[in-house]
Amino acid sequence: MDITSISAALTSIKTAADITKLIRDSDSSLERAETKLQLAELTSALADAKLEVTEIQQLLIDKDALIRSLQEQLSLRERLQWEAPYYRLVDDSSKEGPFCQHCFDADGKQVRLHGNGSGFWRCTVCKNTYTDKDYKDPGPPTIFAVARGPGWA
Repeated sequence: MDITSISAALTSIKTAADITKLIRDSDSSLERAETKLQLAELTSALADAKLEVTEIQQLLIDKDALIRSLQEQLSLRERLQWEAPYYRLVDDSSKEGPFCQHCFDADGKQVRLHGNGSGFWRCTVCKNTYTDKDYKDPGPPTIFAVARGPGWA
């Protein structure tokens, strides 16, 4: 849909208006058959105009939806802040998140990370893990010796 569609719609409307004026200005000597033909042309021109206007209207609706979507994406990008190793949504008085860096950068998805309270985070979608400044390495796993009684090899 472009400027030619709008031009076609306006041409159809102009044709309909011209036919209407011709019928109104015609004298009584105009034959019935000619009047019916002009009315048929008028109806056709109005139908064409209606279709063109409907297509233009749908195009405008689609473009408005695209503009809204792009504005929302821009707003999200402005509010999303990188706090290594993840993203957070920052508003005037609050922070949300953290959100997975990989999922957002690769797919534009806001996937909330799950943490254990000690700076270790995991994404349930891409399975990546992250550690932040609060992470405390638990050290090597503890191996417990099992006392075995008689009969254990």
